[in-house]
Amino acid sequence: MDSERNAGGGLHDGLINLGSRRIPDSARRPDHWQEAKTLIEAEDLWKLYGRVEALRGVSLRIGSGVTGLIGPNGAGKSTLIKIILGLIRPTRGRVRVFGLDPWVHGEAVRMRVGVLHEKPMFPGWATGYELLRFVARLRGIRNPEKEASEALRIVGLSDAGDRSISGYSAGMIQRLGLAQALLGRPDLIILDEPTSNLDPKGRVEMLEAISEFRRESGSSFLISTHILPELERVCEKLIILHSGRIIHQGTLRESASKYYAYSITIGSDNPMELMKHLRGLKSVRQISIRNGEVKLRTSDPKSVMDALKEISGLQTSYIREEPGILERIYLEATRKLD
Repeated sequence: MDSERNAGGGLHDGLINLGSRRIPDSARRPDHWQEAKTLIEAEDLWKLYGRVEALRGVSLRIGSGVTGLIGPNGAGKSTLIKIILGLIRPTRGRVRVFGLDPWVHGEAVRMRVGVLHEKPMFPGWATGYELLRFVARLRGIRNPEKEASEALRIVGLSDAGDRSISGYSAGMIQRLGLAQALLGRPDLIILDEPTSNLDPKGRVEMLEAISEFRRESGSSFLISTHILPELERVCEKLIILHSGRIIHQGTLRESASKYYAYSITIGSDNPMELMKHLRGLKSVRQISIRNGEVKLRTSDPKSVMDALKEISGLQTSYIREEPGILERIYLEATRKLD
């Protein structure tokens, strides 16, 4: 997402202005707030730019956990995120974040949200540590020095914290962007393409950092990305946006079941006979033999495993569940739309 507030020459560059207005009592988090409340709720959201319909009747509910927001370029993901943050106003419809209208109570909402934009930009003359300490102070976080050091550790930049940002690689800038989003353990962290500019090893490390932070802090994440295999590693819930409309939302398990997205490969001494036995299962939609292996798509892997236990006279040498569940869900959900 291209930030409307990034690029420039000061420490404020790439950051959201938090303002100084008093936070309403309704915005303050009581104990176990996330377990009991919906974080984001939208009803019939529309956003028009002239005659262009960026969002068309979007309704959703996002609770605690890690939610993936996926869709092609131009689907409306960036517009939706800007509305959630209170940076732009919907043309029509209702949205609440922590029970507040983000357009009316934008500062109060953003005080509880960490954000990593797709292309973060920071002043090159500052060090990574100085930037994070400044952001922590801006947000009113206690012990900003400790918070800055801890954020650098989480994203693997401890050794680079005292170096000028001008000497950072694109991948290091991305990690620094994640670090500033994590400061203060916000209730909600929004990440727009968090693994862009990272090599494969860096992407894995970034996702591990997100998972570790989620476990330790209890913060919830909304992650917008087009790199589906990586999102699959951390995603618990899924929203698919297409041409400004939500075409699917649900847990990863519900989504995989609906679209028969589980792919299983089975090695057997008699693949033809095995395929005959499994073909009649209601949970199996596609089944074939390739290179001597039985390959199938199913809505319920457990039903396949149970069936294998009941088949006598056939030996299976291995059973492998293939990766790529999110990609298969997305392709099935959008197959008739493109």
